[in-house]
Amino acid sequence: MTEYSATADCFDVKTDELAIDNQIRTTRRATCVLCGGSGEYVYRGLSDRLFSAGGDWSLKQCTNDGCGLIWLDPMPLAEDIGKAYANYYTHTAQTASNGNSLLRRTYQRMKRGYLAGKYGYTQGSPESPAPLLGKLLYLFPLRRFAADASVRFLPAKPRGRLLDVGCGAGEWITVMRDFGWEVEGLDFDENAARVGRANGLKVHCGALEEQDFPSDSFDAVTLNHVIEHVPDPISTLTECARVLKKGGKLVLATPNNASLSHRVFKRDWRGLEPPRHLHIFSPSSMRRLLAMAGLKQIAIRPSIASSVVYESVQLRRGRTGAAATSEGNRPVHILAHAFNLAELCLVKWKPAAADCMIAMATKP
Repeated sequence: MTEYSATADCFDVKTDELAIDNQIRTTRRATCVLCGGSGEYVYRGLSDRLFSAGGDWSLKQCTNDGCGLIWLDPMPLAEDIGKAYANYYTHTAQTASNGNSLLRRTYQRMKRGYLAGKYGYTQGSPESPAPLLGKLLYLFPLRRFAADASVRFLPAKPRGRLLDVGCGAGEWITVMRDFGWEVEGLDFDENAARVGRANGLKVHCGALEEQDFPSDSFDAVTLNHVIEHVPDPISTLTECARVLKKGGKLVLATPNNASLSHRVFKRDWRGLEPPRHLHIFSPSSMRRLLAMAGLKQIAIRPSIASSVVYESVQLRRGRTGAAATSEGNRPVHILAHAFNLAELCLVKWKPAAADCMIAMATKP
């Protein structure tokens, strides 16, 4: 789930700038928050076809060739953003799949062996990992990337401190706790935080900037599809850098506005998601953001996301709400898988073509 700043003074809002848009108040955002460049409208009159938040929304793109950020203009006020989540994903504890087929068990052993061999994760399972078996995962690149993403590319660090910003009910940090990390989570949804606490997790509620974590507290901070939701991404990542220890790692995932799927699906692209996605980054604008937060050793990796393509196809077909996000259409799944395989080949030469990106950086 997402986390966002609840402060209203992020944008120096003036009373005469406010507008009412289906009860979500907005303010103009004429220039790029990263470079101050001007923006040109790329989409106008978008609506929320997924979760039925009110209003018509427009997106601008920075005209600075070295940036390329896309943002909402006008943008919801920080204190009204919660209204856009009234019908959003629920935050309940997820149960593991009951599937126990031989194929599934074999894949799980391959995955555990792969994580042990590449990242050093030897805890978290009653079975001993088999690194040699894990090498077979290199034959399946999409599955291998999914395994990398399952630990967010973080090497094992027994008793290392990990903060997940936008943790939802804490399913992922539960896995990482079993792998030996000392975990904490943060989410703005009190119901999600309550579920996490009921499962024995340390989950905070509210904006990151409000938590007052001590400086140099964490060995790793992660944000999985969170940064696109925050009204002030510079403030959020600067705070992430502050709470990281020297040499600590920040890892985030976010949609990539330079992707092939965005070029193909345009206003039907799942990564737009107005009005919840306030800023949609390109690899160059993400590098700029991480540098502005004071982070170093910045690396951007392509991320193939089958759900982005699947749901983009559904939106192109006119599906909305649950019909767009449900996974029951097998022909669309086949089409999305074929598209993903094409992307997988393309990103070897053009990494920016991927649906999403994984950004990693280090606190100097």
